[in-house]
Amino acid sequence: MDLLQEVRHFSRQLQRKARQSARGADEPAYAEVLYAMLSDRMRSGDARMRIVCYASAAELGVPVDLQAEHYRQAMSGGLGFPLRVLFWAAHRRMQTARRPRRQAAALPRN
Repeated sequence: MDLLQEVRHFSRQLQRKARQSARGADEPAYAEVLYAMLSDRMRSGDARMRIVCYASAAELGVPVDLQAEHYRQAMSGGLGFPLRVLFWAAHRRMQTARRPRRQAAALPRN
């Protein structure tokens, strides 16, 4: 439960900072700032922070990808059971969010 609270707290902080950075700009600028902040944290953070960032991105609806090595770390269980559960929940949520876009793109247009 503490890990979930950490993700939600992190998400709120990111949203606040992105709004401040994109103040006065349009909505796409906010989304770009939010994506950039998440990507930066995922690149510079340790394994635990990458999973928290990934879960935060899934919660906020920001499509991000983990590198293959990060997937391997999460799947190996070396990060501990709570982080592994968080990773898989975020991964499922991320895949579900992406699926409708892919299916819509594959539909024939008249």
